[in-house]
Amino acid sequence: MISSHLPIAGHRASLCIALTLGVITLCLYQQLMAWVLLLMCCAVGSRVFLFKGAYQRAPGTRTINMLALLTCVALGWFSRDQGLLLTMVNLLVCACALKLLLLQKHRDFLQVSGCCLFLIGCTFIFSQDLFATILYAVILMAALLSLQLLYAPQQPFKGHVKTLLKMALQALPIAVILFLVLPHLPPFWGMPEGKSSETGLSEKMTPGDIANLTQSTERVFTATFDNALPAPQQRYWRAMVLEHFDGYSWQVADYRKARQQLLPLMPSQSSSEAVQSTIDSPAWRYQLLSEPSGNSWLYALGYTRPQNSSTAQKTWRGDDYTLMSRQPILSKQAFSLVSYPRTPLLLSPLAQERQVNLQYPEQTNPRTREWALALRLQSSSNADYIKRLLAYFADSGFRYTLQPAVMRHAPVDAFLFDYQAGFCAHYASAMTLALRIAGIPARVVSGYQGGQLLDEKVLNVFQYDAHAWVEASIDGKHWQRFDPTSVVAASRLLYGFQNAMADQQEDLPLFSRARSHNSAMVAGVYQFMDNINYQWNRWVLGFDGQTQQDFFTRILGHASIERMTLFSLAVVLFIAGLLAFYFMPRPTQRNVTEPLRLYQHAAAKLHRVTGLPRDNLPARVYQQRLNPLLDKADQQALAQFIACFEAVEYQPEHAAKQNLLPLRASYKVLMRSLKTRGPFKPPRN
Repeated sequence: MISSHLPIAGHRASLCIALTLGVITLCLYQQLMAWVLLLMCCAVGSRVFLFKGAYQRAPGTRTINMLALLTCVALGWFSRDQGLLLTMVNLLVCACALKLLLLQKHRDFLQVSGCCLFLIGCTFIFSQDLFATILYAVILMAALLSLQLLYAPQQPFKGHVKTLLKMALQALPIAVILFLVLPHLPPFWGMPEGKSSETGLSEKMTPGDIANLTQSTERVFTATFDNALPAPQQRYWRAMVLEHFDGYSWQVADYRKARQQLLPLMPSQSSSEAVQSTIDSPAWRYQLLSEPSGNSWLYALGYTRPQNSSTAQKTWRGDDYTLMSRQPILSKQAFSLVSYPRTPLLLSPLAQERQVNLQYPEQTNPRTREWALALRLQSSSNADYIKRLLAYFADSGFRYTLQPAVMRHAPVDAFLFDYQAGFCAHYASAMTLALRIAGIPARVVSGYQGGQLLDEKVLNVFQYDAHAWVEASIDGKHWQRFDPTSVVAASRLLYGFQNAMADQQEDLPLFSRARSHNSAMVAGVYQFMDNINYQWNRWVLGFDGQTQQDFFTRILGHASIERMTLFSLAVVLFIAGLLAFYFMPRPTQRNVTEPLRLYQHAAAKLHRVTGLPRDNLPARVYQQRLNPLLDKADQQALAQFIACFEAVEYQPEHAAKQNLLPLRASYKVLMRSLKTRGPFKPPRN
């Protein structure tokens, strides 16, 4: 029976659970506050010193209660901007650290172990890729190892590890079967959002913000196409529409935010023109596997709709043709989408949308206003005006650069007439403002352009592919895409960001993904890792309810209730058979040495060819009884084998090892000699 009080010095289970909690905390360092990390490090350090016997007494209950009070006050003060999710994770880590300091009884250990397992589950909220999953699996094994050390402290450490690995291998096939057959239900509640978890694009864009994203090599999403990939110049992944301009920055308009709150509650409506144009229109069908970003927007190629009901239930489309998730994306999620590149994007009949996309602050950027009005007078139509705008960018010496000058005052004026060098956001901002001044509805669209080819039908899109372009309504009915960046840097669209901007990325680390195209070896390593992660993301993380239904359809054909019932019964019986195979008692087998095993095989062979059993006779006596039944060659081979066997079996260990090779050789000689003899046939009466 285990004592209720745990030993202090030399207690391996306490040390193991402490180190496990320390490693989990390091895995969550991005989500934890600095003082929470420090608290856990102090708790782990104290358990290490207690294990070593540096001091004999753990902190008292009064001290821990005082620390708990201070921790609650600190969490309440510093967690105001953290969001509910990150606050709860920080609270759980603090509770584990304090309980680790108070680890004195058997009950305390079980409580810490339970919190440790729950904390391992929390890590999957923030990272689910293959390599992180392997790391978390190792941490889980360490947590289970600490429980084994608690209940069997006298067993050798290697024995614990062997038992744990055996149980893990036994559980693996059952886990795979349950993963495939258990219903993949949608979440019953939304995950609380943490503000600090947002990454990538934002709802406000100041020229220069997107240029900062080019330093990031984080993956944004992976698109797997069912048919041919779109051409490089067609890979415009729209994320947000920015319509409000204050003279410096573009952001999502207030009226658009209000409509985004109402649209998910309204039934989806599609105009008859859009529906009719999609009937015979070519389409791109693809699965979009989004990385966790903390945001709700998805990435669409123009007019995009869900492919199946599963995606339709967790997405909605705005009237600006942006695609949104109903819940913030805090973990990898798969969406099945279909895009129609030839379907026109209609201008909303609402007067408010037209009005918002014509507004601009007249008191800022005066030179741009004068220039745009003068250019408008020279133009015969809206199309001619846009043609003159693009010609100005092409013929005036503009440059595409990642290090644009800081333009704090009248930034559009400074970009167009002073510096004439900038990133995509500068070009999109300037062109949209010029269009609005000319009375043409226009807006900025932010998203991503391009992508890295992983397979013939798979694209990886990274943060450095961030891009901004312009949508304008020339005829007052449809939105049309214009990209002034393509006029200045056509290679950005045709060959991708990395190749186009290679000469401006010399300050990046040598082995950075953004510079991998310069080294075949580095590019090969990234390609290999991306392929492994892609397969994991697609077949494991992307295995949702719709994929499971397709899996059952391929196996069972028509998935009727009767077939599903029989299939479920077969799965239960198979799992029950595995458990019976694992845990059914087996007869114990004696350890047989190699010399004895060879002797037993030789005796069995001699019995078959002579009909004379050994009957537990000594080796030499059995040889003497067999001699009359064998020819001279067999007698010599048997005598040599028996001599070698006795030399190995009845000599000291160090001498027996020297005679093991002669024994094996004599055994082979005897088997070859007896091979020509047929089985013994008793005489007939």
